[in-house]
Amino acid sequence: MMTLAETVRPQRSDHDQDRSAVGAERRVNGCPADHDAATPGSGFDHRGTGHGMLEAGAVASRWRVAGRHVLMRLVSRLPGTRFKSRLVARLFGVKMGKDVGLAYGVMLDPYDPSMVSFGDNVIIGYDTRIFVHAFTLTRQRVRPVRIGNNVMIGGFCVIAPGVTIGDGASIGPGTIVSRNVPAGAIVTGNSMRIRKRPVEAT
Repeated sequence: MMTLAETVRPQRSDHDQDRSAVGAERRVNGCPADHDAATPGSGFDHRGTGHGMLEAGAVASRWRVAGRHVLMRLVSRLPGTRFKSRLVARLFGVKMGKDVGLAYGVMLDPYDPSMVSFGDNVIIGYDTRIFVHAFTLTRQRVRPVRIGNNVMIGGFCVIAPGVTIGDGASIGPGTIVSRNVPAGAIVTGNSMRIRKRPVEAT
């Protein structure tokens, strides 16, 4: 027989369960322990939480994001040198390969720059923006961006959350990269179109 306390105990809503799941997610160096949103149910992009989004305040501190935004703005004004690349890696926990050039004005998403990774021999052009999150006023969804080796990204590009750019790819200036780019591809235009695909090995 149920007691009175058991009969009046409120049921946990799906929203409460979502918040519990986020609270259980351990963070390393201020970023989620699991950034691999490509695997269903991993990272923060869970199904059934409103377009894959979770409560903003539970995912990242607004003050921490604001502080990173100011610092990223200052660093972005430096010229594209090895020192700048090392500074970005050190300050923001970005995985930085060898010989990565970040031109003047390049901005990594201050929401969590550590979710962006660069391979070796990468050039990012003037005023390019790389994002790892989509949001409403109260909900957030985060996905990592991975840029391979020997990649050239022109100026004024926008890289959307969750995009992987394969080795040897070239992105034309002003391109909005909204989906994955195959290795060796040349990409231009808005909306993004793949002009050339690598020749399949025979």
